Amino acid sequence: MQINWPEGINEEIFLQQYWQQKPLLIPQALENFSNPLDENELAGLACDPDANARFMQHVQGNEWRMCMGPLDDDFFDNVTGNKWSLLVSDIEKLLPDFRDYLQPFRFLPDWRIDDLMISYAPPGGSVGAHVDQYDVFLLQASGVREWQIETTARIGRQESVSNDISLLGDFTADETMRLRAGDMLYLPPHFAHHGIAIEDACMTWSIGFRAPSADEMLPSILNYISDDMQQPERFTDSGRSKASNPGLIEVNDKTKLRQLLATALEYNDQQLDDWIGRYLTEAKDTSEDTDIQTLDWRSLKKQIGAKHRLNGNSYKTFAYSPATEGATLYADGESYPCSMGFAEQLCSQRWVTAVHITETDHTAVTALFNRHVLLLEADSTH
Repeated sequence: MQINWPEGINEEIFLQQYWQQKPLLIPQALENFSNPLDENELAGLACDPDANARFMQHVQGNEWRMCMGPLDDDFFDNVTGNKWSLLVSDIEKLLPDFRDYLQPFRFLPDWRIDDLMISYAPPGGSVGAHVDQYDVFLLQASGVREWQIETTARIGRQESVSNDISLLGDFTADETMRLRAGDMLYLPPHFAHHGIAIEDACMTWSIGFRAPSADEMLPSILNYISDDMQQPERFTDSGRSKASNPGLIEVNDKTKLRQLLATALEYNDQQLDDWIGRYLTEAKDTSEDTDIQTLDWRSLKKQIGAKHRLNGNSYKTFAYSPATEGATLYADGESYPCSMGFAEQLCSQRWVTAVHITETDHTAVTALFNRHVLLLEADSTH
């Protein structure tokens, strides 16, 4: 499966001329695409205890109702009207086979791909005009959705008309387009848009991309630095002069405190690279995690044998960086020394067999299996 780009555009041209710059309509983007999920199955997923689901309904004016999942089994028995939408995120985690639908977008790094969200709406249903802070591909899976978009990116914080949901009160569309099954619209961050189901009920797939912000990363790196400190340095002021006023924060004290912080934040590139790998592979949701196992390599090797392979947990992200010897694999917020071949195979295919595991990888493979990051499954090729 691959993207059928419009004439004159390929992946490289798209990245150079459109990515994070301007919208692009891609008619019949995925050849022979057929929606494998109907609205009843999506509603069932929204009731799953692990589901990241939302139900949004336009009541009147600027009043909206939002219910967070998981939803009750009888929730939809009480839904009236048609101005509502059901959205379920992280579909590829709930249904691992759906990860195959992300394959066409892997001309971008895996850590940038956030999730596959599927939304359903009856005719007239919408989630209101809004701005996303991230890139998104909007694939029409069934029905018809009209997209109204602004063709200029918005700068700065936007005022919302709703206290509960970030919706725009000053939205004015510059362009309108109708997407039918198989069509796809790319939108960069900060381009306001409003999608409305028309004619029939419709289902839209949203492939969203992760874009970490400084305020999101700072708490994580500060925790990483704190955990790494063996004996944190403290403020000292031996030989200081008598205070002229006990309420005055003196210049020398501020200088010393600034130096103390600067010293604590002095990390070399290798240490920062390690934190980056860990941070980018941290799981968003750890609710499916279970107790750590204690299997050793010898026992695990027997289980893998020739007819099984180790598959990546659908909830986990994998990444790697070259190391002085071999590679460093990052998974689930941890780092593991391993061979380059093992790292490349696991990150590109999300599975390994005994053939890909060298002696260098035994410790990493055992730890990943015991932490449920790698799962033992029958090898379908045998």
